[in-house]
Amino acid sequence: MQLKKILIQNNQQLQQDFTNGIAIKQLLHKRSDLIDSILIDLWQQNKLADTHIASLVAVGGYGRREMHPSSDIDLLILLNAEPDTQEQALLSDFITTLWDLGLEIGQSVRTLDECIEEAEKDLTIITNLMESRLLTGNASLFQQLQALVQHDDLWSSRNFFAAKLDEQKKRYQHYGDSSYRVEPNLKEGPGGMRDIQMIDWIIQREYGTSSLLLLVKEDIVSQEELETLVEGRNYLWQVRFGLHQLAGRKEDRLLFNYQRPLAKQFGYEGRAEDNACIEGFMQQYYRTITSLERIAEVILGILRERIVNQLTLEAKQINALYLNQNGYLGLGDEDLFARHPHALLEVFHMLQITPHMVGMSANTIRAIRANLHLIDQKFRDKKTHKQLFIKIMSESQGITFVLHRMNRYGVLAAYIPAFSNIVGRMQYDLFHAYTVDEHTLKVIRNVRRLSTPEGAKESPLCSQIFHSLLKPQVLYLAALFHDIAKGRGGSHSEKGAQDALDFCLAHGMNVYAAHTVSWLVKQHLLMSSIAQRKDINDADVIMQFAETVTLTTRLDYLYLLTICDIRATNPSLLTSWKHTLLSDLYRNTRLHLINKDSTTINTAEIIEDKKQAIQQQADKFNISKMVQQAFWKRLNADYILHTPIYILRWHISLLANNPQESIVAIKQHKNNSSTLLFIYAKNRNDFFVRITSAIEKLQLDIVSARIYFSKDDQYSLTTLYLLSAEGKPISNKDDIDFIQTAVKKGLTNKLNIDRQYYRMPRQLKYFNTPTRVSFNQDKARQQTVITLKTADSPGLLTHISQVLYEHRIHLHSARIATLGEEVEDIFHITQADGSLLDDIELQEELEKELQLRLEY
Repeated sequence: MQLKKILIQNNQQLQQDFTNGIAIKQLLHKRSDLIDSILIDLWQQNKLADTHIASLVAVGGYGRREMHPSSDIDLLILLNAEPDTQEQALLSDFITTLWDLGLEIGQSVRTLDECIEEAEKDLTIITNLMESRLLTGNASLFQQLQALVQHDDLWSSRNFFAAKLDEQKKRYQHYGDSSYRVEPNLKEGPGGMRDIQMIDWIIQREYGTSSLLLLVKEDIVSQEELETLVEGRNYLWQVRFGLHQLAGRKEDRLLFNYQRPLAKQFGYEGRAEDNACIEGFMQQYYRTITSLERIAEVILGILRERIVNQLTLEAKQINALYLNQNGYLGLGDEDLFARHPHALLEVFHMLQITPHMVGMSANTIRAIRANLHLIDQKFRDKKTHKQLFIKIMSESQGITFVLHRMNRYGVLAAYIPAFSNIVGRMQYDLFHAYTVDEHTLKVIRNVRRLSTPEGAKESPLCSQIFHSLLKPQVLYLAALFHDIAKGRGGSHSEKGAQDALDFCLAHGMNVYAAHTVSWLVKQHLLMSSIAQRKDINDADVIMQFAETVTLTTRLDYLYLLTICDIRATNPSLLTSWKHTLLSDLYRNTRLHLINKDSTTINTAEIIEDKKQAIQQQADKFNISKMVQQAFWKRLNADYILHTPIYILRWHISLLANNPQESIVAIKQHKNNSSTLLFIYAKNRNDFFVRITSAIEKLQLDIVSARIYFSKDDQYSLTTLYLLSAEGKPISNKDDIDFIQTAVKKGLTNKLNIDRQYYRMPRQLKYFNTPTRVSFNQDKARQQTVITLKTADSPGLLTHISQVLYEHRIHLHSARIATLGEEVEDIFHITQADGSLLDDIELQEELEKELQLRLEY
């Protein structure tokens, strides 16, 4: 079809014009004009022009002439009366032709009365009709529609404004209340295209025109602010235009697979394996939407004052310098910051301590931005300013509330220059869901929540510890600085620790408190690393960690910082399993620190204590002394030493009745943080690969594995810690029965490793994560430790265990740590004869085979 060919050629020309740097507004209009001409021609070809009863009207984005390559074409077919059968057929043929051309059509067919009736009750419909543009047909009918839509009785500007604010709030909540996720929606999130359109709609409802120039004319924004707004809007248009071209369809999410080619389109260069170009492009995007979010807040604030017309009437004096304008903090003197620069910090403290404040007035925000240049080194060096900042960080409430605004208005980056480097900085991975500055503020929010009743319900232990802290400001400042050195090369923890120390000492904190903040920043990743990578039931691990921590007060701070950090990194990261690991590590270490003067690491004593604990509970669980003794004789000391007492008791109870039979049993972890799968069976070389294959085919996650053998090496005792794909324990009885059946079949059926069971998730496809393998010798246990870092791919453990099986390697334990798109798995192994794997050639052979099997 000729029209389809025209559309293809037009799209190709638009792409060329986009590459050549033609103004984006011109491209959008050019696309809109082409669609106009095609629709008008088809309208006439389908003889709809001869009926004189209908108007073809462009609405929505098409009505605004903002047509991106794959934008929906929103149409209203406006009728004088209900169409007869012939007219219905003509309209149907018209719409069908448009779909046949491959155009994405969104159409409504309504009479004038129906339009008004629907517009009265639907905000989206009245908004679309406000942007309507006649293409062809009955002009008189269209003019009647415009007159009715613009009438204040339909939607008053005040009601429309209130409804749009409510709509915005719900939109933010739906899109995570943050535009800073690593795959943001450039249209719907804060500072996105929808916010700019919202301003257009509100001023059109109030002033009868959507021209942004009216904002300057009505003294709503300055000329400079208008230019920033237009530049930001044009930038988002460019990104969306490029996104549509790459996707070949309507797409408003900056998905990982589009970020690298978009970065290249926008001039960010870098090697294929280097993510710096992506992170540079995304930082520009985030900084643009932050700027737009700030300007939108100012504009909406002024419009709220004018349209709602209450704030100036209800302004109340807080003190000589500040006003309460119906919950928004205003200035008593428009030159306040120029006369008293300290107010650039004081205004946030006032916002923090004044009850029932919801934000800054538009004029206050504008004045802050206009006077940011006053926050120079001389300003930072003043003792009163330092005291003000520490006072903000030391209040019992409102810390997150004001820090978010200090960041949005540029004050935080101005006062702490190192912070400016992390504003809008993203990391191209699946581990960090937010930009560094947004993540930092979320950590502080999580710390603050621990002091609230809601926080006490969510995390009783963390809340209890928080309320015992002598100086909560230490934790807040550690949270503020923990990632401040991201993107500066080298260890961000060490550099951030120095930044924190310098800042705290300069701000009058005592040496002990300043060094505590610095130590927390330096060690903020330590506790998470130990909990996920090491055996926290191992007394040596606890002792070494305790030696690093030294003091229970440091442990308290570090535990809370770790929990709050993980929660703020990714909403799904802190599973109940990881939380339990951290809390167990905390409790074990605290106990060691409290009793460290009398503590000695004596393996025989620990084993005997565990046996005694089982003996004390024997009657309650119907475990005879003979059964216990037989159990201890069959198993190695290492098993008793590293298995928690409640799991030992469970295993003994199961084996008491089935000493020579295979057992597959399931129970919940004592803290309900994971599901335990126990498998007792005759020892065989392919044992673990059979189990992992059966489990991973069910799309379950194995987060930890313990494998022990009887003294005669005839039987293996394997305990797996399982989570569902959603990171939760498996509690449904039918699911548990299904798992047990699948594992039993896996142990007896023919081994079949088929990659079709393991589909690679979309997001993982766009990360080039090499497989790295290292070997270390644990002489104390006489085991070799393999640390394997690779992409988190489905069926990973199955493929690893298959390689170990093929090389006749015995697996004794496994710890699995998933960090976004990457995993770090640790395996304790021996060769088939029980010796260490210390042959370099064999290590290299195993490493190559693992890399070959996993990098696909």
